[in-house]
Amino acid sequence: MKIIILGGGVIGVSAAYILGSRGHEVEVIERQGECGRETSFANGGQLSYSHAEPWANPGVLPKVIKWMFKDDAPLVLRPRADLDMITWGLKFLMNCNAARTHTNSVRLLKLGLYSKKKMEQMRVFSGIKFDNRRDGILHLFSNPEEFDHAVKQARFQEKLGCPAEIADTKKCIQLEPVLEHAGKPIAGGIFQPLDESGDAFTFTQELAKLAVSEYKALFHYNTEVRTINTSGGRITSVSTDKGEHKADAYILSLGSYSPIYLKPLGIRVPVYPMKGYSVTFAANHYTPSLSLTDGEHKIVYSRLGDRLRIAGTAEFAGYNTAVRPERVAPIVRAVKGLLPKCEFDTPLTEWACLRPSTPDGPPIIGKTRYPNLYLNTGHGTLGWTQAAGSAALIADVVENRPTEISLDGLTLERY
Repeated sequence: MKIIILGGGVIGVSAAYILGSRGHEVEVIERQGECGRETSFANGGQLSYSHAEPWANPGVLPKVIKWMFKDDAPLVLRPRADLDMITWGLKFLMNCNAARTHTNSVRLLKLGLYSKKKMEQMRVFSGIKFDNRRDGILHLFSNPEEFDHAVKQARFQEKLGCPAEIADTKKCIQLEPVLEHAGKPIAGGIFQPLDESGDAFTFTQELAKLAVSEYKALFHYNTEVRTINTSGGRITSVSTDKGEHKADAYILSLGSYSPIYLKPLGIRVPVYPMKGYSVTFAANHYTPSLSLTDGEHKIVYSRLGDRLRIAGTAEFAGYNTAVRPERVAPIVRAVKGLLPKCEFDTPLTEWACLRPSTPDGPPIIGKTRYPNLYLNTGHGTLGWTQAAGSAALIADVVENRPTEISLDGLTLERY
């Protein structure tokens, strides 16, 4: 079967690799000059399979108004006359209750653990190197109440097959010795041994190379999708600025831009861009080796060889990709507050991206009203984490095979 994948980020490339390995003829259309240049480029570097609590939860609800106009808040909403944002926001608020948070947590964890399994297979089979560290992620908390909530979430996830270690201050320092010099109190931590870290951009690039060399995948770079064409209730072709492309099946993995291309087809997907930032510094003697998550500031730390990647924040401001200094500054302040001895000076990179977020948390994977058009999008902050599992699932759907895990709560039908 000939399959065209729209989008060359980590989601699209992972699907291209899996489908190529199953003997399909795969083409990827990507508007950038190479794969992984947008949301996958300088992300937080975490493969956080254990992260299952969605942004939409009861704890975030009372904080939204307080955060709305604070530039240093973990989540910032820029009110706009944007019907899509308003609709998405209302759906988000509807999911901020205990029952829906429980349901969405189960769905996210199910996909996360499945993705870990598929990532293990992909790593062993491909042999690619991407500064991968497989020694877990430590979630740190300064606020005792937030730590208590995290402990309850960890205990809940343990019942679903996700191990965790509850760590007091002393244990946190044992796990990551540089925390002995922490500039703020550490009430405790949750250590997630299943989790990993690495360079998502390198991973995407290397996987794309293998898809080409091993499975003859074809990548059309610097190619902008103009329209998705239909006839007789099917997709007939994709028009781009470089010409027309035809296939038997089409998979849309265009991230935050997915709704723009689906709307003319009469398909509405509640995916909206959640802007995130990252800063990368050269590592030094006081740089942590273990990947960390700062629960207070919602900031993640990943050691990538001789670099330290710090990423975080969630800003709803439409499709604006500009790097705003007032949003980078709080990240740097938070780093200096936690790791004062690092003495970071000039960053190697400052970067922003648009994470394609659904209001309930899980991505959208599966069929559409058109029998040869499929969706693999809306992964939010967990794109790389869920990429391998999502690729295997969408490949099964395209081939009309039973999926290894249930798609319940992961398809467009839930909306």
